[in-house]
Amino acid sequence: MAKPKGIKKKSLFDHIQAVTSQQSPNYWEEISDDDKKSWSNYMVNRFLSMKMDWVELVNEVQRYPLQPEELYKVYTNILPKKRQWLKYVKGDKKMKYPKWVYEIIAKDMQVSIKQAVSAVEILEMTAGGQSEIADVLFKYGTEEKEVRKLGLI
Repeated sequence: MAKPKGIKKKSLFDHIQAVTSQQSPNYWEEISDDDKKSWSNYMVNRFLSMKMDWVELVNEVQRYPLQPEELYKVYTNILPKKRQWLKYVKGDKKMKYPKWVYEIIAKDMQVSIKQAVSAVEILEMTAGGQSEIADVLFKYGTEEKEVRKLGLI
């Protein structure tokens, strides 16, 4: 179901807010297919783990291969329903990769460049995340030698 013009697609941050402060039992049924595609278990786990009190819980939950809807239900049944400040400690403001990398990630995740920069900063912290970035770049036609130059493979 396509969104009517003018209605913004949900971003990672909208999903985090739904998990922490809204916790609607029907959230997954109420959002569009496009909104469901913008959900990333990895990114949700990563952001929730920014709260030190939740690190062990998130670590335990992410061990299970849950579907996005199941992960949403697990977190909404465990986490307190209140607005949370999940501060991500960023590096310097200088972008590590060329702008075109962030543009591709933004297009794939359907988020702003600023959100794509944050997502890449988080993804590049692990080998699995670097592989995810490389996979997205390949998906959009980036040549292997370019991805190698970036140090992602």
